Amino acid sequence: MQLFFRQTIILVWKDVLIDLRRKDNLLSMLLFAILTLLIFQFAMGEEPELFLRALPGVIWIVFLLSGVLGLGKSFVQEVETGCMGGLLTAPVDRSVLFLGKMLANTLFILFTQLLFVPLCLFLFDVEVKNWLEFSLVLFFGTVGFSSLGTLLTAMTATVRGKDMLLPILIFPLMVPSLLCVVRLTDFLFFGFHAEEVWSWWKLLLGFDVVIFTLSLLAYEFVVEE
Repeated sequence: MQLFFRQTIILVWKDVLIDLRRKDNLLSMLLFAILTLLIFQFAMGEEPELFLRALPGVIWIVFLLSGVLGLGKSFVQEVETGCMGGLLTAPVDRSVLFLGKMLANTLFILFTQLLFVPLCLFLFDVEVKNWLEFSLVLFFGTVGFSSLGTLLTAMTATVRGKDMLLPILIFPLMVPSLLCVVRLTDFLFFGFHAEEVWSWWKLLLGFDVVIFTLSLLAYEFVVEE
């Protein structure tokens, strides 16, 4: 068990170092998120109240779009450099490879959110009712997305048209999680739907557990193929 955790931490640290050295991935995600947010604002016209009401949904849609961009680049660069081939030949359990990649993706996306979300709150003067609960919403929303994204990027990394295939696969599967995090964010921003909060939390946690378990079990077969 100690070896398992040590191998996982080493893989996470490897990906973190790669992302720190290659700042283009982080910058491209952040720039894409900001531009997409501005496009949504311009599309809704000169009605700030309408855009503010839609802000929780807009933030999470932007997050999904920019997250797919980051996931795709992260896995493809490992395949192109031969790093993934080396990891597959190493005496390491496939679950370690999945956990290492998934946790690294989670940290990377959360770091992007730490830069993007406060900027949104500052620009549109939104006050969060409970920062701890909001942090948990961001975390669990990211875990489900990262788990599913890690599996699907491995499935599509060597397929022709992978840039189009990954969003087509991941967006429909993320709908349950997207509904949960948007409703919870809506409550934390504006206090709406307070009576439904616990139901959305149960659905979000259940989705994360199911997606994480299935992705972990399926990853071994995907990378072997």
